[in-house]
Amino acid sequence: MTKDELPPALIERFRALRAEPSTDEGNDPHRRARVDRTREEALVQGSAISETLAAAAPGIADLAAAAAGRDLRRAVVVGCGDSWIVGTAVRLAWERCLGVPLEPAQAFDWAHYAAVTADAGTIVFGLSASGATPPVQEALNQAKARGAMTIGLSNTPDRPLLTDYDHGFLIKATRKGWPTQSSTAAAALLIAIAAALAASRGRASAADPARQALAALPGLMDATAAATDAPMAALAASLARVRYLQFTGAGPHLAAAAFGAAKVRELSPIHAAAMPLEEYHHYRSQKPGDVLVMVAPDAASHARALDTAIMSRGCSGRLVALLPEGETEIAALADDVVRLPVVPDIIAPLIHAVPLHLFAYHFAIARFAQGLGYPGAFPEGTAAP
Repeated sequence: MTKDELPPALIERFRALRAEPSTDEGNDPHRRARVDRTREEALVQGSAISETLAAAAPGIADLAAAAAGRDLRRAVVVGCGDSWIVGTAVRLAWERCLGVPLEPAQAFDWAHYAAVTADAGTIVFGLSASGATPPVQEALNQAKARGAMTIGLSNTPDRPLLTDYDHGFLIKATRKGWPTQSSTAAAALLIAIAAALAASRGRASAADPARQALAALPGLMDATAAATDAPMAALAASLARVRYLQFTGAGPHLAAAAFGAAKVRELSPIHAAAMPLEEYHHYRSQKPGDVLVMVAPDAASHARALDTAIMSRGCSGRLVALLPEGETEIAALADDVVRLPVVPDIIAPLIHAVPLHLFAYHFAIARFAQGLGYPGAFPEGTAAP
């Protein structure tokens, strides 16, 4: 059954679900405008983080005081799209600071299948750029009903996520393009909250590395953008005709890979997906000619990343490796190498998302220049009714 064969009532529902004025065609002006806005926002992520942390400082202190009497045993970050990925980006920092597990959870799934596990020892963060994403609200409502502490984060003022729960934090970021700074600023805020909670619970020594890393983060974000913009443009131009991209990374670096895949899907639009580094080896994941973008900046994942590079070369794939300065073993096997700054691993997913944000932008622009798209897939723009 095609769209044109749907019953009239379902056609209207399809249009409401689509709710996107752009098309997948090569030079769609609506999509091009949003792509351009994405670049503008991606290049100023450092200032968005600085402004968010400064504005949130009093609220963070209030939250730490309110949580002081709770026996917090578990944290959950619920969101959809990039907001879901944010949970993966902050998990390592949160668990090191507080010594309690953090679960990155897809909001719809958690609300409908896992919320029953929430209790007074659970703290649940809900992220939504609009501040009113229904699955995120439902997840927080379910958590609140079970006695969990609930905190909403949004970059849209006066929305339910900021007013209807125990605490609300406004992200000082824009999202006129596809999400970039709205995600990384939210992640920085969650790390700051983890550090504050840890310090208030007698874990100052565990909180100090996070605080030091956050102090350096805005400058590192902007420096990384400046250093990687041109290399990403060159790489994107060489890959412009590719119609599928795989991304991979281990631990916190999966977050950067997932951000990259999400931006490619949104801006280009082609198919792109991210998988954990180890999972690459449990299937024939890469076929001849397939492009794999691997984020491998640390010693913990190096040996398995080297295995991945060997497999990629052996199956005649193309490997784009994001590697730290000085790494030579993987670099010798990769088709393309992007050098990453060596930074604390608790903030690495935020910094290493930057070159992938820029890659997705330049990739989309390179495809625009060649008139590339997916003609015939959603050929008409369908505005929200």
